[in-house]
Amino acid sequence: MTACITLLVCGFALGVEVVFHNGKVVTQWSQLPVAQAFLVSDNHFVKVGSNREVLAAAKPEAKRVDLHGRTVLPGLNDSHTHPIGAALSEFDGPVPVMHSISDVQAYLKKLAGQTQRGSLLFVPKVYATRLADRRYPTRYELDAAVGDREAMTDNGYASVLNSVLLKRLNISRDTPQPTNGKIIKDDKGEPTGLILGAAQLLGPLRASRTFSDAERLKALKTMQATYNRVGITSTGDRGQRADGFRTYQELKRRGEMTVRTAVTYLINADGKPGEVTRTIENIPFVTGWGDEWLRVGALKTTVDGGILIGTAYLREPYGDSTEVYGYHDPSYRGVLNVPPENLTEMAKTANRLGWQMTAHTTGGGAIDEAISKAQTMGVAFDCQPQWHHFDGPVLGGVFGPERTKWFLPLRSMLDAGLVVAGGSDHMIRYDPRNAINAYHPFFAMWMTITRKMADGRVLGPEQRITREEALRMWTLAGAWLTFEENLKGSIEPGKLADFVVITKDYLTVPEDEIKDIEALLTVVDGRVVHGNEAALQ
Repeated sequence: MTACITLLVCGFALGVEVVFHNGKVVTQWSQLPVAQAFLVSDNHFVKVGSNREVLAAAKPEAKRVDLHGRTVLPGLNDSHTHPIGAALSEFDGPVPVMHSISDVQAYLKKLAGQTQRGSLLFVPKVYATRLADRRYPTRYELDAAVGDREAMTDNGYASVLNSVLLKRLNISRDTPQPTNGKIIKDDKGEPTGLILGAAQLLGPLRASRTFSDAERLKALKTMQATYNRVGITSTGDRGQRADGFRTYQELKRRGEMTVRTAVTYLINADGKPGEVTRTIENIPFVTGWGDEWLRVGALKTTVDGGILIGTAYLREPYGDSTEVYGYHDPSYRGVLNVPPENLTEMAKTANRLGWQMTAHTTGGGAIDEAISKAQTMGVAFDCQPQWHHFDGPVLGGVFGPERTKWFLPLRSMLDAGLVVAGGSDHMIRYDPRNAINAYHPFFAMWMTITRKMADGRVLGPEQRITREEALRMWTLAGAWLTFEENLKGSIEPGKLADFVVITKDYLTVPEDEIKDIEALLTVVDGRVVHGNEAALQ
Protein backbone atom coordinates (compact mmCIF):
# COMPACT_ATOMS: atom_id res chain seq x y z
CA MET A 1 0.00 0.00 0.00
CA THR A 2 1.06 3.60 -0.41
CA ALA A 3 2.70 5.42 2.46
CA CYS A 4 -0.19 7.87 2.89
CA ILE A 5 -2.29 5.11 4.45
CA THR A 6 -0.51 5.55 7.77
CA LEU A 7 -1.50 9.20 8.08
CA LEU A 8 -5.02 8.41 9.23
CA VAL A 9 -5.42 4.73 9.78
CA CYS A 10 -2.09 3.43 11.04
CA GLY A 11 -3.83 2.46 14.29
CA PHE A 12 -6.74 0.67 12.58
CA ALA A 13 -6.98 -3.07 12.89
CA LEU A 14 -9.62 -5.63 12.10
CA GLY A 15 -12.59 -5.03 14.37
CA VAL A 16 -11.83 -1.34 15.05
CA GLU A 17 -14.72 1.01 14.33
CA VAL A 18 -14.43 4.52 12.91
CA VAL A 19 -17.18 7.15 13.01
CA PHE A 20 -17.11 9.93 10.41
CA HIS A 21 -19.49 12.64 11.59
CA ASN A 22 -20.46 16.30 11.11
CA GLY A 23 -20.43 16.00 7.34
CA LYS A 24 -22.72 16.23 4.33
CA VAL A 25 -22.79 12.65 3.10
CA VAL A 26 -24.25 12.31 -0.41
CA THR A 27 -24.94 8.61 -0.22
CA GLN A 28 -26.55 7.57 -3.53
CA TRP A 29 -28.67 5.37 -1.21
CA SER A 30 -32.34 5.71 -2.08
CA GLN A 31 -33.49 5.34 1.56
CA LEU A 32 -31.35 8.26 2.76
CA PRO A 33 -29.91 10.41 -0.06
CA VAL A 34 -28.11 12.79 2.31
CA ALA A 35 -26.80 11.94 5.78
CA GLN A 36 -24.55 13.53 8.42
CA ALA A 37 -22.46 10.58 9.51
CA PHE A 38 -21.51 6.97 8.93
CA LEU A 39 -19.81 4.17 10.79
CA VAL A 40 -17.11 1.97 9.26
CA SER A 41 -16.09 -1.36 10.77
CA ASP A 42 -13.33 -3.38 9.12
CA ASN A 43 -13.93 -2.59 5.45
CA HIS A 44 -17.70 -2.02 5.36
CA PHE A 45 -20.25 0.68 6.14
CA VAL A 46 -22.36 -0.54 9.07
CA LYS A 47 -24.45 2.52 9.94
CA VAL A 48 -25.44 5.64 8.00
CA GLY A 49 -27.62 8.43 9.39
CA SER A 50 -27.62 11.46 11.62
CA ASN A 51 -24.75 12.33 13.95
CA ARG A 52 -26.81 11.20 16.93
CA GLU A 53 -27.81 7.88 15.37
CA VAL A 54 -24.35 6.92 14.22
CA LEU A 55 -22.52 7.99 17.37
CA ALA A 56 -25.04 6.05 19.45
CA ALA A 57 -24.42 2.92 17.37
CA ALA A 58 -20.63 3.07 17.75
CA LYS A 59 -18.65 1.29 20.43
CA PRO A 60 -17.16 3.51 23.18
CA GLU A 61 -13.65 2.83 21.87
CA ALA A 62 -14.51 3.74 18.26
CA LYS A 63 -12.27 6.33 16.62
CA ARG A 64 -14.09 9.55 15.74
CA VAL A 65 -13.23 11.65 12.69
CA ASP A 66 -14.83 15.11 12.50
CA LEU A 67 -15.59 16.02 8.88
CA HIS A 68 -16.09 19.70 9.77
CA GLY A 69 -18.99 20.04 7.34
CA ARG A 70 -17.13 18.57 4.38
CA THR A 71 -19.03 16.78 1.63
CA VAL A 72 -18.54 13.03 1.27
CA LEU A 73 -19.36 11.00 -1.85
CA PRO A 74 -19.20 7.28 -2.60
CA GLY A 75 -15.88 6.22 -4.07
CA LEU A 76 -15.79 7.24 -7.73
CA ASN A 77 -15.73 4.69 -10.52
CA ASP A 78 -14.16 5.47 -13.90
CA SER A 79 -15.71 2.79 -16.07
CA HIS A 80 -13.27 3.11 -18.98
CA THR A 81 -9.51 3.44 -18.52
CA HIS A 82 -6.23 2.09 -19.88
CA PRO A 83 -4.00 2.62 -16.84
CA ILE A 84 -1.01 0.45 -17.77
CA GLY A 85 -0.56 2.04 -21.18
CA ALA A 86 -1.23 5.50 -19.79
CA ALA A 87 1.51 5.16 -17.19
CA LEU A 88 3.98 3.57 -19.61
CA SER A 89 3.48 6.51 -21.98
CA GLU A 90 5.47 8.63 -19.53
CA PHE A 91 7.82 5.93 -18.30
CA ASP A 92 10.78 7.74 -19.88
CA GLY A 93 9.60 11.19 -18.81
CA PRO A 94 6.62 13.54 -19.12
CA VAL A 95 4.88 13.89 -22.47
CA PRO A 96 3.88 17.53 -22.97
CA VAL A 97 0.45 18.65 -24.07
CA MET A 98 0.75 19.48 -27.75
CA HIS A 99 -1.56 22.14 -29.14
CA SER A 100 0.15 22.78 -32.47
CA ILE A 101 2.54 21.30 -35.00
CA SER A 102 5.27 23.52 -33.57
CA ASP A 103 4.66 21.87 -30.18
CA VAL A 104 5.12 18.47 -31.85
CA GLN A 105 8.35 19.66 -33.44
CA ALA A 106 9.64 20.98 -30.12
CA TYR A 107 8.94 17.66 -28.41
CA LEU A 108 10.70 15.74 -31.19
CA LYS A 109 13.75 17.97 -30.82
CA LYS A 110 13.75 17.24 -27.09
CA LEU A 111 13.49 13.49 -27.73
CA ALA A 112 16.34 13.66 -30.23
CA GLY A 113 18.56 15.20 -27.58
CA GLN A 114 17.64 12.60 -24.96
CA THR A 115 17.74 9.31 -26.89
CA GLN A 116 20.45 7.31 -28.55
CA ARG A 117 20.89 7.49 -32.28
CA GLY A 118 19.31 4.55 -34.04
CA SER A 119 16.16 4.59 -31.91
CA LEU A 120 12.84 5.70 -33.36
CA LEU A 121 11.60 9.08 -32.16
CA PHE A 122 7.94 8.30 -31.50
CA VAL A 123 5.17 10.71 -30.52
CA PRO A 124 1.91 8.94 -29.56
CA LYS A 125 -1.70 10.10 -29.72
CA VAL A 126 -1.31 13.08 -32.02
CA TYR A 127 -4.79 14.10 -33.15
CA ALA A 128 -5.28 16.79 -35.78
CA THR A 129 -8.54 17.79 -34.08
CA ARG A 130 -6.50 19.00 -31.07
CA LEU A 131 -3.89 20.94 -33.01
CA ALA A 132 -4.44 24.62 -33.76
CA ASP A 133 -3.27 23.89 -37.33
CA ARG A 134 -6.27 21.54 -37.81
CA ARG A 135 -4.09 19.13 -39.77
CA TYR A 136 -1.35 16.58 -39.28
CA PRO A 137 2.29 17.60 -39.72
CA THR A 138 4.07 16.67 -42.94
CA ARG A 139 7.21 14.59 -43.36
CA TYR A 140 9.12 17.80 -44.04
CA GLU A 141 8.01 19.38 -40.76
CA LEU A 142 9.26 16.31 -38.91
CA ASP A 143 12.50 16.44 -40.92
CA ALA A 144 13.02 20.04 -39.80
CA ALA A 145 12.81 18.96 -36.17
CA VAL A 146 15.02 15.86 -36.20
CA GLY A 147 17.31 16.03 -39.24
CA ASP A 148 18.52 12.56 -40.21
CA ARG A 149 16.89 10.72 -37.28
CA GLU A 150 13.86 8.46 -37.83
CA ALA A 151 10.69 10.04 -36.46
CA MET A 152 6.99 9.26 -36.37
CA THR A 153 3.77 10.68 -34.92
CA ASP A 154 0.89 8.32 -34.37
CA ASN A 155 -2.62 7.91 -33.00
CA GLY A 156 -3.24 4.26 -33.70
CA TYR A 157 -4.60 4.86 -37.20
CA ALA A 158 -3.08 7.97 -38.72
CA SER A 159 0.72 8.15 -38.63
CA VAL A 160 3.18 10.64 -40.07
CA LEU A 161 6.62 9.30 -40.99
CA ASN A 162 9.57 11.54 -41.75
CA SER A 163 11.69 11.20 -44.87
CA VAL A 164 14.38 9.00 -43.30
CA LEU A 165 11.81 6.51 -42.05
CA LEU A 166 9.90 6.52 -45.34
CA LYS A 167 13.13 5.74 -47.16
CA ARG A 168 13.97 2.81 -44.87
CA LEU A 169 10.51 1.36 -45.44
CA ASN A 170 10.82 1.88 -49.23
CA ILE A 171 7.72 4.08 -49.36
CA SER A 172 7.86 6.38 -52.37
CA ARG A 173 5.70 7.83 -55.12
CA ASP A 174 5.75 4.39 -56.78
CA THR A 175 4.53 2.45 -53.75
CA PRO A 176 1.09 0.92 -54.42
CA GLN A 177 -1.71 1.74 -52.04
CA PRO A 178 -2.23 -0.84 -49.27
CA THR A 179 -5.52 -2.72 -49.31
CA ASN A 180 -6.39 -1.65 -45.77
CA GLY A 181 -5.21 1.94 -45.74
CA LYS A 182 -3.93 4.86 -47.73
CA ILE A 183 -0.58 6.51 -48.36
CA ILE A 184 -1.42 10.19 -48.77
CA LYS A 185 0.40 11.90 -51.63
CA ASP A 186 0.70 15.53 -52.66
CA ASP A 187 -0.15 17.13 -56.00
CA LYS A 188 3.19 15.95 -57.40
CA GLY A 189 2.57 12.36 -56.36
CA GLU A 190 5.09 12.39 -53.50
CA PRO A 191 4.13 10.90 -50.09
CA THR A 192 3.35 13.63 -47.58
CA GLY A 193 4.35 11.30 -44.77
CA LEU A 194 0.76 10.69 -43.64
CA ILE A 195 -0.33 7.06 -43.75
CA LEU A 196 -3.84 5.99 -42.80
CA GLY A 197 -4.55 2.45 -41.64
CA ALA A 198 -2.08 -0.10 -43.05
CA ALA A 199 -1.68 -1.87 -39.70
CA GLN A 200 0.65 -4.49 -41.16
CA LEU A 201 3.07 -1.72 -42.10
CA LEU A 202 2.79 0.52 -39.04
CA GLY A 203 2.20 -2.07 -36.32
CA PRO A 204 5.88 -2.97 -35.85
CA LEU A 205 6.78 0.70 -35.49
CA ARG A 206 4.12 1.23 -32.82
CA ALA A 207 5.50 -1.75 -30.91
CA SER A 208 9.12 -0.62 -31.14
CA ARG A 209 9.26 0.29 -27.42
CA THR A 210 8.87 -2.75 -25.17
CA PHE A 211 8.58 -3.01 -21.39
CA SER A 212 9.47 -5.67 -18.84
CA ASP A 213 7.00 -7.25 -16.42
CA ALA A 214 8.56 -5.23 -13.60
CA GLU A 215 8.14 -1.99 -15.50
CA ARG A 216 4.50 -2.76 -16.24
CA LEU A 217 3.90 -3.56 -12.57
CA LYS A 218 5.48 -0.31 -11.42
CA ALA A 219 3.46 1.64 -13.97
CA LEU A 220 0.16 0.15 -12.83
CA LYS A 221 0.86 0.70 -9.13
CA THR A 222 1.82 4.32 -9.73
CA MET A 223 -1.20 4.97 -11.93
CA GLN A 224 -3.58 3.56 -9.34
CA ALA A 225 -2.13 5.89 -6.71
CA THR A 226 -2.65 8.79 -9.12
CA TYR A 227 -6.28 7.77 -9.66
CA ASN A 228 -6.77 7.77 -5.88
CA ARG A 229 -5.69 11.42 -5.73
CA VAL A 230 -8.79 12.47 -7.67
CA GLY A 231 -11.20 10.24 -5.75
CA ILE A 232 -11.22 7.19 -8.01
CA THR A 233 -11.61 3.95 -6.05
CA SER A 234 -12.77 1.63 -8.84
CA THR A 235 -12.22 1.39 -12.55
CA GLY A 236 -12.81 -0.70 -15.60
CA ASP A 237 -9.66 -1.45 -17.58
CA ARG A 238 -11.17 -1.64 -21.04
CA GLY A 239 -8.66 -3.65 -23.02
CA GLN A 240 -6.11 -6.19 -21.84
CA ARG A 241 -4.75 -9.46 -23.08
CA ALA A 242 -2.95 -12.16 -21.10
CA ASP A 243 0.11 -10.09 -20.15
CA GLY A 244 -2.07 -7.31 -18.75
CA PHE A 245 -4.05 -9.76 -16.64
CA ARG A 246 -0.81 -11.13 -15.22
CA THR A 247 0.28 -7.62 -14.21
CA TYR A 248 -2.93 -7.12 -12.24
CA GLN A 249 -2.66 -10.56 -10.68
CA GLU A 250 0.86 -9.81 -9.43
CA LEU A 251 -0.13 -6.44 -7.97
CA LYS A 252 -3.02 -8.10 -6.15
CA ARG A 253 -0.79 -10.98 -4.94
CA ARG A 254 1.47 -8.39 -3.34
CA GLY A 255 -1.49 -6.72 -1.62
CA GLU A 256 -0.69 -3.41 -3.32
CA MET A 257 -3.87 -2.64 -5.28
CA THR A 258 -5.53 0.64 -4.32
CA VAL A 259 -8.15 0.74 -7.09
CA ARG A 260 -10.69 -2.04 -7.50
CA THR A 261 -10.56 -3.14 -11.12
CA ALA A 262 -12.69 -5.11 -13.56
CA VAL A 263 -10.41 -6.06 -16.44
CA THR A 264 -11.86 -6.39 -19.94
CA TYR A 265 -10.43 -9.11 -22.17
CA LEU A 266 -9.83 -7.85 -25.71
CA ILE A 267 -10.05 -10.08 -28.77
CA ASN A 268 -9.93 -9.60 -32.52
CA ALA A 269 -13.21 -10.75 -34.00
CA ASP A 270 -12.14 -10.74 -37.62
CA GLY A 271 -11.60 -13.86 -39.73
CA LYS A 272 -14.35 -16.44 -40.02
CA PRO A 273 -17.17 -16.80 -37.47
CA GLY A 274 -15.89 -20.22 -36.43
CA GLU A 275 -12.50 -18.71 -35.60
CA VAL A 276 -14.17 -16.18 -33.33
CA THR A 277 -15.94 -18.99 -31.49
CA ARG A 278 -12.71 -20.96 -30.98
CA THR A 279 -10.88 -17.86 -29.74
CA ILE A 280 -13.49 -17.31 -27.04
CA GLU A 281 -13.67 -20.99 -26.09
CA ASN A 282 -9.90 -21.03 -25.50
CA ILE A 283 -9.98 -18.25 -22.88
CA PRO A 284 -9.62 -20.00 -19.48
CA PHE A 285 -12.01 -17.75 -17.49
CA VAL A 286 -15.27 -15.81 -17.82
CA THR A 287 -16.86 -12.62 -16.55
CA GLY A 288 -17.10 -12.42 -12.77
CA TRP A 289 -14.10 -14.54 -11.83
CA GLY A 290 -12.12 -12.90 -9.06
CA ASP A 291 -13.13 -10.85 -6.06
CA GLU A 292 -13.97 -7.26 -5.07
CA TRP A 293 -10.38 -6.14 -5.80
CA LEU A 294 -9.74 -7.80 -9.14
CA ARG A 295 -12.26 -9.53 -11.32
CA VAL A 296 -12.69 -10.53 -14.94
CA GLY A 297 -14.86 -8.02 -16.73
CA ALA A 298 -16.38 -8.13 -20.17
CA LEU A 299 -15.21 -9.69 -23.42
CA LYS A 300 -14.52 -6.93 -25.94
CA THR A 301 -13.93 -6.35 -29.59
CA THR A 302 -13.44 -3.18 -31.61
CA VAL A 303 -16.26 -2.75 -34.12
CA ASP A 304 -15.22 0.52 -35.75
CA GLY A 305 -12.66 3.30 -35.45
CA GLY A 306 -12.78 6.69 -33.82
CA ILE A 307 -14.46 9.98 -34.54
CA LEU A 308 -11.22 11.91 -33.91
CA ILE A 309 -9.41 10.12 -36.71
CA GLY A 310 -12.27 9.85 -39.17
CA THR A 311 -12.73 6.09 -38.92
CA ALA A 312 -15.95 5.85 -36.89
CA TYR A 313 -18.42 3.91 -39.03
CA LEU A 314 -21.36 6.22 -39.76
CA ARG A 315 -24.87 5.67 -41.02
CA GLU A 316 -24.12 7.97 -43.94
CA PRO A 317 -20.93 9.39 -45.52
CA TYR A 318 -18.80 11.89 -43.64
CA GLY A 319 -19.21 14.47 -46.42
CA ASP A 320 -16.96 17.15 -47.85
CA SER A 321 -15.36 18.59 -44.70
CA THR A 322 -12.83 15.90 -43.81
CA GLU A 323 -9.56 17.77 -44.43
CA VAL A 324 -8.73 17.62 -40.71
CA TYR A 325 -8.44 13.85 -41.08
CA GLY A 326 -5.96 14.13 -43.93
CA TYR A 327 -8.13 12.80 -46.72
CA HIS A 328 -11.00 13.84 -48.98
CA ASP A 329 -13.62 11.27 -49.99
CA PRO A 330 -17.28 12.41 -49.98
CA SER A 331 -18.54 8.81 -50.15
CA TYR A 332 -16.52 7.50 -47.20
CA ARG A 333 -18.44 6.16 -44.15
CA GLY A 334 -15.57 4.96 -41.95
CA VAL A 335 -14.04 1.62 -40.99
CA LEU A 336 -16.00 -1.45 -39.93
CA ASN A 337 -13.51 -3.85 -38.37
CA VAL A 338 -15.86 -6.69 -37.55
CA PRO A 339 -18.33 -8.25 -40.01
CA PRO A 340 -21.90 -8.33 -38.65
CA GLU A 341 -21.99 -12.13 -38.73
CA ASN A 342 -18.87 -12.28 -36.54
CA LEU A 343 -20.38 -9.89 -34.03
CA THR A 344 -23.47 -12.07 -33.84
CA GLU A 345 -21.35 -15.19 -33.37
CA MET A 346 -19.32 -13.46 -30.67
CA ALA A 347 -22.49 -12.47 -28.81
CA LYS A 348 -23.93 -15.98 -29.00
CA THR A 349 -20.72 -17.64 -27.83
CA ALA A 350 -20.19 -15.12 -25.06
CA ASN A 351 -23.73 -15.67 -23.82
CA ARG A 352 -23.36 -19.45 -23.95
CA LEU A 353 -20.14 -19.44 -21.94
CA GLY A 354 -21.17 -16.83 -19.37
CA TRP A 355 -19.31 -13.76 -20.66
CA GLN A 356 -20.59 -10.23 -20.48
CA MET A 357 -19.89 -8.76 -23.91
CA THR A 358 -18.88 -5.23 -24.79
CA ALA A 359 -17.90 -3.58 -28.04
CA HIS A 360 -16.14 -0.38 -29.00
CA THR A 361 -18.62 1.46 -31.19
CA THR A 362 -18.36 5.13 -32.08
CA GLY A 363 -20.34 5.83 -35.23
CA GLY A 364 -24.08 5.34 -35.62
CA GLY A 365 -23.54 2.66 -38.26
CA ALA A 366 -21.41 0.63 -35.87
CA ILE A 367 -23.91 1.04 -33.05
CA ASP A 368 -26.64 -0.23 -35.38
CA GLU A 369 -24.56 -3.36 -35.92
CA ALA A 370 -23.97 -3.88 -32.20
CA ILE A 371 -27.41 -3.21 -30.68
CA SER A 372 -30.95 -2.44 -31.69
CA LYS A 373 -33.01 -2.89 -28.53
CA ALA A 374 -30.72 -1.65 -25.79
CA GLN A 375 -33.33 -1.08 -23.10
CA THR A 376 -35.11 -4.42 -23.43
CA MET A 377 -31.80 -6.31 -23.61
CA GLY A 378 -30.38 -4.65 -20.50
CA VAL A 379 -27.54 -3.06 -22.43
CA ALA A 380 -25.59 -0.38 -20.59
CA PHE A 381 -23.60 2.44 -22.16
CA ASP A 382 -20.08 3.38 -21.12
CA CYS A 383 -19.53 6.99 -22.26
CA GLN A 384 -16.54 9.33 -22.19
CA PRO A 385 -17.69 12.97 -22.45
CA GLN A 386 -14.14 14.36 -22.46
CA TRP A 387 -13.75 13.52 -26.14
CA HIS A 388 -16.56 15.86 -27.04
CA HIS A 389 -15.34 18.62 -24.75
CA PHE A 390 -11.95 18.79 -26.43
CA ASP A 391 -12.89 17.83 -29.99
CA GLY A 392 -16.45 19.07 -30.39
CA PRO A 393 -15.38 22.50 -31.68
CA VAL A 394 -13.65 20.91 -34.67
CA LEU A 395 -15.99 17.98 -35.20
CA GLY A 396 -18.97 20.29 -35.38
CA GLY A 397 -17.53 21.69 -38.58
CA VAL A 398 -16.98 18.22 -39.98
CA PHE A 399 -20.45 16.84 -39.30
CA GLY A 400 -22.70 19.88 -39.31
CA PRO A 401 -25.28 20.97 -36.73
CA GLU A 402 -27.86 18.24 -37.33
CA ARG A 403 -25.50 15.37 -36.64
CA THR A 404 -23.53 17.22 -33.98
CA LYS A 405 -26.57 17.66 -31.77
CA TRP A 406 -26.62 13.88 -31.29
CA PHE A 407 -23.07 13.71 -29.96
CA LEU A 408 -23.22 12.04 -26.56
CA PRO A 409 -27.04 12.15 -26.16
CA LEU A 410 -27.05 11.53 -22.41
CA ARG A 411 -30.41 13.16 -21.71
CA SER A 412 -32.08 11.02 -24.35
CA MET A 413 -30.43 7.82 -23.13
CA LEU A 414 -31.32 8.40 -19.49
CA ASP A 415 -34.88 9.37 -20.38
CA ALA A 416 -35.15 6.09 -22.29
CA GLY A 417 -34.31 4.23 -19.09
CA LEU A 418 -30.82 3.14 -20.06
CA VAL A 419 -27.98 2.73 -17.59
CA VAL A 420 -25.14 5.07 -18.55
CA ALA A 421 -21.77 4.80 -16.81
CA GLY A 422 -19.13 7.52 -16.91
CA GLY A 423 -15.54 7.03 -17.91
CA SER A 424 -12.59 8.75 -19.51
CA ASP A 425 -10.83 6.45 -21.98
CA HIS A 426 -7.61 7.57 -20.29
CA MET A 427 -4.68 6.48 -22.44
CA ILE A 428 -1.74 8.87 -22.04
CA ARG A 429 -0.14 10.99 -19.28
CA TYR A 430 -0.49 11.02 -15.52
CA ASP A 431 -1.92 14.52 -15.23
CA PRO A 432 -5.67 14.14 -14.56
CA ARG A 433 -6.73 17.27 -16.46
CA ASN A 434 -4.20 17.25 -19.31
CA ALA A 435 -4.13 13.54 -20.02
CA ILE A 436 -5.54 11.99 -23.17
CA ASN A 437 -8.20 11.69 -22.15
CA ALA A 438 -8.59 13.80 -19.03
CA TYR A 439 -9.67 11.39 -16.29
CA HIS A 440 -10.50 13.90 -13.55
CA PRO A 441 -14.03 12.75 -12.62
CA PHE A 442 -15.34 16.16 -11.53
CA PHE A 443 -14.21 17.71 -14.81
CA ALA A 444 -16.11 14.96 -16.62
CA MET A 445 -19.25 15.41 -14.50
CA TRP A 446 -19.12 19.14 -15.18
CA MET A 447 -19.04 18.42 -18.91
CA THR A 448 -22.18 16.27 -18.73
CA ILE A 449 -23.99 18.91 -16.66
CA THR A 450 -23.02 22.01 -18.66
CA ARG A 451 -22.12 20.48 -22.07
CA LYS A 452 -19.46 23.18 -22.43
CA MET A 453 -16.72 22.56 -24.96
CA ALA A 454 -13.12 23.74 -24.86
CA ASP A 455 -14.02 26.89 -26.79
CA GLY A 456 -16.79 27.82 -24.34
CA ARG A 457 -19.69 26.94 -26.62
CA VAL A 458 -22.36 24.47 -25.51
CA LEU A 459 -22.63 21.14 -27.30
CA GLY A 460 -26.28 20.09 -27.58
CA PRO A 461 -27.77 21.95 -24.58
CA GLU A 462 -30.89 19.80 -24.73
CA GLN A 463 -28.75 16.80 -23.73
CA ARG A 464 -27.67 18.26 -20.37
CA ILE A 465 -28.20 16.08 -17.29
CA THR A 466 -28.52 16.91 -13.58
CA ARG A 467 -25.79 16.81 -10.94
CA GLU A 468 -27.38 13.80 -9.30
CA GLU A 469 -27.51 11.95 -12.62
CA ALA A 470 -23.89 12.79 -13.36
CA LEU A 471 -22.78 11.55 -9.95
CA ARG A 472 -24.68 8.32 -10.49
CA MET A 473 -22.76 7.79 -13.74
CA TRP A 474 -19.50 7.75 -11.77
CA THR A 475 -20.80 5.69 -8.83
CA LEU A 476 -23.77 3.29 -8.94
CA ALA A 477 -23.95 3.02 -12.73
CA GLY A 478 -20.30 2.00 -12.89
CA ALA A 479 -20.92 -0.64 -10.23
CA TRP A 480 -23.99 -1.89 -12.11
CA LEU A 481 -21.89 -2.24 -15.25
CA THR A 482 -19.73 -4.88 -13.54
CA PHE A 483 -22.55 -6.60 -11.60
CA GLU A 484 -21.31 -5.07 -8.33
CA GLU A 485 -24.11 -2.68 -7.41
CA ASN A 486 -24.71 -4.70 -4.23
CA LEU A 487 -21.06 -4.28 -3.20
CA LYS A 488 -20.25 -0.65 -3.93
CA GLY A 489 -21.41 2.54 -5.60
CA SER A 490 -23.24 4.01 -2.62
CA ILE A 491 -22.71 4.73 1.07
CA GLU A 492 -25.12 2.35 2.77
CA PRO A 493 -24.94 -0.40 5.38
CA GLY A 494 -23.34 -3.59 4.17
CA LYS A 495 -21.39 -2.10 1.27
CA LEU A 496 -17.63 -1.80 0.97
CA ALA A 497 -16.19 1.27 2.69
CA ASP A 498 -15.05 3.22 -0.36
CA PHE A 499 -15.60 6.98 -0.21
CA VAL A 500 -14.09 10.37 -0.98
CA VAL A 501 -14.17 13.63 1.00
CA ILE A 502 -14.09 16.62 -1.35
CA THR A 503 -13.21 20.30 -1.27
CA LYS A 504 -16.63 21.76 -2.19
CA ASP A 505 -20.28 20.84 -1.84
CA TYR A 506 -21.02 19.02 -5.08
CA LEU A 507 -24.77 19.55 -4.79
CA THR A 508 -24.79 23.34 -4.24
CA VAL A 509 -21.55 24.80 -5.60
CA PRO A 510 -22.00 26.98 -8.74
CA GLU A 511 -22.00 24.80 -11.86
CA ASP A 512 -18.73 26.05 -13.24
CA GLU A 513 -16.96 25.27 -9.97
CA ILE A 514 -17.84 21.57 -10.17
CA LYS A 515 -14.87 20.99 -12.49
CA ASP A 516 -12.54 22.44 -9.85
CA ILE A 517 -13.52 20.05 -7.05
CA GLU A 518 -10.64 18.01 -5.64
CA ALA A 519 -10.37 15.02 -3.33
CA LEU A 520 -9.18 15.78 0.20
CA LEU A 521 -9.36 12.21 1.41
CA THR A 522 -9.84 8.98 -0.54
CA VAL A 523 -10.65 5.77 1.32
CA VAL A 524 -10.73 2.30 -0.25
CA ASP A 525 -11.71 -0.78 1.73
CA GLY A 526 -11.77 1.31 4.90
CA ARG A 527 -8.17 2.46 4.44
CA VAL A 528 -6.88 5.84 3.37
CA VAL A 529 -5.09 5.83 0.02
CA HIS A 530 -4.91 9.61 -0.41
CA GLY A 531 -4.89 12.56 1.99
CA ASN A 532 -4.99 12.76 5.76
CA GLU A 533 -7.18 13.85 8.65
CA ALA A 534 -5.58 17.31 8.82
CA ALA A 535 -6.96 18.07 5.34
CA LEU A 536 -10.50 17.93 6.74
CA GLN A 537 -10.04 20.94 9.06
